[in-house]
Amino acid sequence: MLWAARVLARAFGTVWELLSRLRRRPQAPDPAEELRGKLAAARARDSEPVVPPTEPVPEPAAEPAQAPAEPAQAPAEPGSTDLEGLRRDVHARARVLREEMRGTGESD
Repeated sequence: MLWAARVLARAFGTVWELLSRLRRRPQAPDPAEELRGKLAAARARDSEPVVPPTEPVPEPAAEPAQAPAEPAQAPAEPGSTDLEGLRRDVHARARVLREEMRGTGESD
């Protein structure tokens, strides 16, 4: 009789272990899916057109008849964010500095 109880206990134990392994455990969300969702939300947010607030455009002021000439050695800082204009300004400054350095070296 004792051997039957042991066999029965082992059978129940085996069934219990199989059921516990098959039982669905709450799974953590997939990190890749979470990142894909965030990326999709960011793309959707970036693709929405942004309408800047409209501001009244100031009328251009009357220009003087003759603008004062700027010294060639120190070009003025560009006021706009025009990249091509910035590039031209940087190159002009470099040329001026190069000529100053060459001129200083030749006179010595």
